[in-house]
Amino acid sequence: MIKVCPACSSTWAGGIVCEDCGATLRDPYAHDARTLPGGIWRYIRLQYGARRGMIVRVVGILLGPVTAALCLRAAAGSDRPWSIVLALAALPLGFFTWYVLHVGAGRAVKIWVLRRGQLNRKKLARALARKVTRGVPQ
Repeated sequence: MIKVCPACSSTWAGGIVCEDCGATLRDPYAHDARTLPGGIWRYIRLQYGARRGMIVRVVGILLGPVTAALCLRAAAGSDRPWSIVLALAALPLGFFTWYVLHVGAGRAVKIWVLRRGQLNRKKLARALARKVTRGVPQ
């Protein structure tokens, strides 16, 4: 469970007292948590999103060798020409499985976690409106 220090806005994985400033830590999901600063929620989402990305990467690390082993198992039970093809494809298939999950998790964290909240839509709309109005002759 994550705990938040209301004084210095640092987050901790648990505990009662902040190790930085000594204030009492609070649960961000408690009833009195509405007084916490808004940047805390952004940081909590960042931590949970990064944790999800790490979990998917670990799944990729575990699923790559399993895929290669299952391909080798299928090769052992196949007839002669297909057994060689499946045995040769086991290592690239396991690597491909790992690579897709590893790169996909990294990109998902970059897109959905790190970039989320960085684009202010009102500022973008004003900048686009200024750009369009500058090009129009008056």
